[in-house]
Amino acid sequence: MRNLIIISNLLLSFTAHAQLPNNELHGHYIAQTDSTMYSFFEFDGNGKASIMGMGNGDYFVKGDTLYVFPDKSIFKFKIKGDTLTGVSNWVTNGVWVKNDSIVEKQRKDKIIAQKNASLLHDYYILTKNGNPLEALLDSVKGDYTKNITSLCDQGLSRACMDYFGLQLSQDTSIMGAILKGDKINPNAITLNPELIKLGEKIIALGEYEGHTLLGYYYFITGNNSKAKDEWEKGSEKGSMKATLSLMQLIDDQEEKED
Repeated sequence: MRNLIIISNLLLSFTAHAQLPNNELHGHYIAQTDSTMYSFFEFDGNGKASIMGMGNGDYFVKGDTLYVFPDKSIFKFKIKGDTLTGVSNWVTNGVWVKNDSIVEKQRKDKIIAQKNASLLHDYYILTKNGNPLEALLDSVKGDYTKNITSLCDQGLSRACMDYFGLQLSQDTSIMGAILKGDKINPNAITLNPELIKLGEKIIALGEYEGHTLLGYYYFITGNNSKAKDEWEKGSEKGSMKATLSLMQLIDDQEEKED
């Protein structure tokens, strides 16, 4: 009887471990048809996914399901061996198979990596499985803001980026002027040190889109020089968003000079 209890406890332990979210998936996965919107995905074994080399997303795996967080929405895939099959919007019925292309593995600290996977899973639950309307309703009640702040405090950069957006949206002096189409006088605006600190925290967590966010904040407050500086840093680190913003800013400046 005692042996049966021990075996049962071991089985429960292994089952629970198997269901823990993780971000160990690694490799280059190529679409098997030309009809899919996304030709390939790359996973670094540490929670970051490259989406066709055009931008990065976060990911975790739970059971036989892969969850990828691009800029918006969520991609879901079923995993079977070296094959990913899309089961959500934007990737439905698509098939991607792992190939031999070398993708550098970035998994340096398995404890931190596991923590990030668990936090991203909590973020997935918090955001109503990717339903932005429900999450927005919760933000009105204050629940979402409280919980997203908690995830940010624990070190989830994606949660910090959401919190950055929430904080910015609550700055009535800036958002009011933007909605009215008014030109913002940088000399009449006091920059929010907490928002800048939050942007710097996102960067410190290893998320180069923090440069994109800070650049946007400086840009809408009329601080074009600082915006350019942040976008240059983001571009150098591989951010497509920062690169495009920088190009637009340079084009606008050249048009004014002509």
